[in-house]
Amino acid sequence: MPLGPEDSRAAYRPDIDGLRAIAIAAVIGFHAAPGLVPGGYVGVDVFFVISGFLITRIIAGQRDERRFKFVDFYRRRARRILPAYFTVMALVAVAAAIILLPRDLKMFGGALGASSLFLANLWFGHGFGYFQPASREAPLLHLWSLAIEEQFYLVWPLLIAGLSLGRIRRFRPVLMVMLAAASLTFAAWLVGRGDASEAFYYLPGRAWEFLCGGLLAVGLCKPPRSRQTANGSAVVGVLMIAASLVLLNSETPFPGLAALAPCIGAALVIWSGQGVSPIASAWLRSAPMVGLGRISYSLYLWHWPILVLARQVAQQPLAPWQTLVLMLLALGLAILTWRFIEQPWRTSKPHWPHLGLAIAAAAVLFAVGLVELLGNGFSGRISNGVVLEETDINPMRAGCLLWGPAPRELAPPPDCVAGAAKRAGAVLVWGDSHADAIAPGVLVWAEAHGLQLRQATRAGCTPLLDTRVVTQGQGDDPGCTRFNAVVLRIIASDPSIRLVVLSARWPLYLNALPRMAYYDPPMHIEDASGPRGRVYPLGAALGHTLDAIAASGSKARIVVVGIVPELPFSVPACVAQATRFHLDEKHCEQAPSGDTLARADLADRQIAAALIARPTVRSVIPAAQLCTASACRTTMAGDMLYYDADHLSASGSRKLLPGWLNAALSTDR
Repeated sequence: MPLGPEDSRAAYRPDIDGLRAIAIAAVIGFHAAPGLVPGGYVGVDVFFVISGFLITRIIAGQRDERRFKFVDFYRRRARRILPAYFTVMALVAVAAAIILLPRDLKMFGGALGASSLFLANLWFGHGFGYFQPASREAPLLHLWSLAIEEQFYLVWPLLIAGLSLGRIRRFRPVLMVMLAAASLTFAAWLVGRGDASEAFYYLPGRAWEFLCGGLLAVGLCKPPRSRQTANGSAVVGVLMIAASLVLLNSETPFPGLAALAPCIGAALVIWSGQGVSPIASAWLRSAPMVGLGRISYSLYLWHWPILVLARQVAQQPLAPWQTLVLMLLALGLAILTWRFIEQPWRTSKPHWPHLGLAIAAAAVLFAVGLVELLGNGFSGRISNGVVLEETDINPMRAGCLLWGPAPRELAPPPDCVAGAAKRAGAVLVWGDSHADAIAPGVLVWAEAHGLQLRQATRAGCTPLLDTRVVTQGQGDDPGCTRFNAVVLRIIASDPSIRLVVLSARWPLYLNALPRMAYYDPPMHIEDASGPRGRVYPLGAALGHTLDAIAASGSKARIVVVGIVPELPFSVPACVAQATRFHLDEKHCEQAPSGDTLARADLADRQIAAALIARPTVRSVIPAAQLCTASACRTTMAGDMLYYDADHLSASGSRKLLPGWLNAALSTDR
């Protein structure tokens, strides 16, 4: 994100520093208080427009004067970007090694390695979306935008060189418009087909935002002819950005067409200051705004990891005053970084050892990240018995919770049976990883009733017949439909199955809001026999499945386990961090229920509607058992009921499921 007079012949624009101040304030507002600034993430788009304008002005101007040199350009970019970038990354890496739990440090290591090569956008684009809950646990997530910017810097000088040759130069603005239109169209197409992450994280879907500013630098639009025009342009531009901050939110299909308003708004503000200094933008040229804009790069680097690492320690939402203190800390660090790192390196005479230092820093950070990734997050640095995530799990999980589309995983393994060999029958647990999580408790109930347990579970696969699961616009598991068909044949052909228990993370497949737990991408179910893109209501899909079981000839009773409350934090992680940092564990014993119950509401209603017409089917409603209007229970008799943020632990399952099943099967509706 260029700062100040990048070239001795280019006029410095204080209003652009003021525009940077708007952008960084918007981003921080979204990260620190998204409820107040729901569209604040568009601040990054404003930064892209600014960068496109300034960089194109430098390259095109020097090209036209025949004095552009690639070596000089990249040397300036390196001196501008790398010192603060690598300094903050190194300090954050040290803090992360102290604060993060092994699972999180392992993921941090991957992000650190990618970020050291300016490939953070590829790392996060492949892993999860920007608005998913997992993003709140990634201290280096914000570096995706700098990766895109550096990739633009690599490509754009070469393209400008081609567009500046001979007669082609006359058509340079038109050709740039065509490139921008192609990029915007591509981004809109990706968003339209449900693949917003690719449009969000990758340069092809973002290039048009840089070109939106670059077109101003090559004279597509002549400067305003009057001060009135300049004032009007500045006002409209700021209003467009402001409207985006308020009207957009994390559920807006983005970037695509939704990014037009903030980008055009930023371009209008930049255009308004070409040749004149409009009164309407005088506040952008004020000392506080210019000052904030000048430190915006360092502030951008610091603010997000400080927030994330603090949340990782607290394992609960931060109080407003805590967030304010953290952002003031980020502001102070940004000022120090700008004064003692950015400015000295930027104004020093270029030396080749500078390049050597940059390469060495990148190599060291890459190596550290690789070791953290491959070394399982240095799990040995934490005392045994402190980190309990995914330790209290179903003993059958390793061989019975299927994950992939391999042929051997298209049917439940025949040996996924628990309990004594000679029994009066069996209970079949059918569903996704949530069904696997409740299996230990179902086994306790089954043994008490002289039955065996059989498990038919597949991760990310609902126990709904003739459906396909669509994740981020694309089919995630083509084997799910076949797996469920095999399970139905087992139910129909085996009279020893006395009870079928259906369980899944139902809200996940409804793309329910607000997003919860670690993994929660945009997801829905479709009728496998119908057209793609048409959502299959959960109630209808469940009703179809229940009717198919009844029509199969099976005499088994059916219990549908409803929504296990999804929590805003991992219970074992909360306890571990409280233990490590000597904090009170009481906040780990219950979780706020507002978002949890709101997210469960739609699935609860659809399940209830499906069961009303089928009175022989029974149901268990975990949310009603574990949650009140204000809080959800996370522990019982000293045991954690969850092994993460949404799966019951084996201990929790054994405590809860027997009673729930007894109550469900002994009552009449």
